[in-house]
Parts: sequence; structure tokens; C-alpha cells
Amino acid sequence: MRVTFYGVRGSFPVAHPKVTKVGGNTSCVAVRAPGAPTLVFDAGTGTRQLGRDLMAAEFGDGQGEGAFLFSHTHWDHIQGFMYFEPFFRAGNRFTVCARGSHDRRLRQVFAGQADRSYFSFGLDAFKAQVDWRAVQEDETFTIGPWKVSTVRLNHPGIAVGYRIELGGKSFIYMTDTAPYDDQLLSEGFHVRRPDEDPEIVAKIRAHGAALERFVVGADLLLYDTFFTQEQYAQNPHWGHSTPEEGIRLARQGGVGRFVFFHHHPEAWDDELEARVADTARRLGGRDLEVGLAREGESVEL
Repeated sequence: MRVTFYGVRGSFPVAHPKVTKVGGNTSCVAVRAPGAPTLVFDAGTGTRQLGRDLMAAEFGDGQGEGAFLFSHTHWDHIQGFMYFEPFFRAGNRFTVCARGSHDRRLRQVFAGQADRSYFSFGLDAFKAQVDWRAVQEDETFTIGPWKVSTVRLNHPGIAVGYRIELGGKSFIYMTDTAPYDDQLLSEGFHVRRPDEDPEIVAKIRAHGAALERFVVGADLLLYDTFFTQEQYAQNPHWGHSTPEEGIRLARQGGVGRFVFFHHHPEAWDDELEARVADTARRLGGRDLEVGLAREGESVEL
């Protein structure tokens, strides 16, 4: 199993000399294994380069098979969707998986960003076969030989995390989530604090426990480290997390490798590298490797 980073930033893409070592494209991660469909997690601006790389192989011949697994459909996670070249080659096949909405069909969500008011052409321009699959949290299904599981994340509008397993190896994609401690971010973009509400307290505890079970024994946890602890204290309702919360989950679940992801758009390369080194020194160790997601780099499992 090879995990490759194509976009590692959060919120919006960044073009600046101080991001050239880590990368400035928004979220996109590809996972590949021999004889299995290519899995793509989110379609931020990094998706364009992924599409070009895939076109150099079987997708260029119209013989590729893949699936998109979306954490959610906020802008920075779908910005590159319409620029993905394999969609425009007949014969390629894709399944698009994202959390099902209560009142909108999944295809309509993606068609909306390609409306003529915002884009030059719509989904009908695709030549590849594209199927749409709405998923929910706490669901398990298969894509070819991949086993895929989902969990609810703490983010406005609700996002989902994914765990994939193949050949005894497991990878978790967990971005756009805030700690489950004193708030529950929901469909209506509301911040709901428990205070004296026992129902909210129970939900927070249940979702937090589910997240802790979800990571147990994973080989690699790619996690939202958007905020420092000081930044999180100022913006807890944004639905993002900190390295310390991610390391807590990883250590509690016996995870083998933890990787910083969804970097703040104004966290420059040197700052990120220093933060990772400090976190590894304080909280890492032989039993937990701590790393940094950089565009163009891969992790082998």
C-alpha cells in the first residue's frame, strides 16, 4: 500500500516562497496497491497533478478504476474535482463516495460547483463512467479488495473519517475535526456546548469513544493538525484540531505512525518543520513515529 500526498494545506491554496518545501495545494491524497482500484481522498487543488500522474499509466488508456472518498464537500476539498483529467477519458471508471445529505442528492452537490454561473462546463462533459455513493458514519463497505470504514468527525456540517485496510495494513484519513470534549458541531453549523444538557454530554462522549475505537491498531494516522493549541483556544468552532489531540488518539490506540496534515495556510515550511520536530521529541518515540505530510512524498505500508 502506497500513500502519496498531492495536497496538504487547509482552507485555501497558497502560492508563496515559504511553502515550496511542504506544498501549498489543498487536500488530496492517493492510495494505491497492486491489483486494486486507486483510492483518492478529497479533491482539493492537488488533484490536478494526481490526474496527470494517473494519465501516464492505465488511466491514459481508458482502463483505470478508482474511487473518491470525500471527508466532506467544503470548497477546499472539492476545488480540483473538475480538473481531474481521467474523468475525460472514456473507459475509466470511478465511484464518488461522500456523506449523504438529508435533503440533496449527492450528484447535485458536485454539479452545483460546475453550474454555468461558476464554471465553463458541467458533469455531463465527463467521458468516464462515474457512479455516486452516499455513505454515512459508522458504515463498512468494500471497494474491490479494499475494506473501508467510516466514522463521524466533529466539523460544521459534519465530516467523515475513513479507515482502509488491505493485506493486513491499515491507513486512516482523518481531517477536519475538532476534539470531542466540550462541543458538538452539527449539520446546522451550530456550536452546541454541553453546559447542563445531559443529552449533548452523552452524544459527545459517544462520538469521542467511537473515534478512539476507530484508530486502534492503525499503521498510519493522517490527522488534522491545522491549529496550535493557542490557535485552537481562539477558534474552537472552526472544526479543526491540534497535534497534541492527534497524538493522544494515536497513543491511546497503539497507532504506529502519525503524520501532520491539513496545514494552516499561513504556517510556513520552517514553522511546520520545527513544530513536527518539537512534537516528535516531546510526544513521539520508538513506538510512535511522527512525520509531516509534504506534497509529492509517499509512505509505504
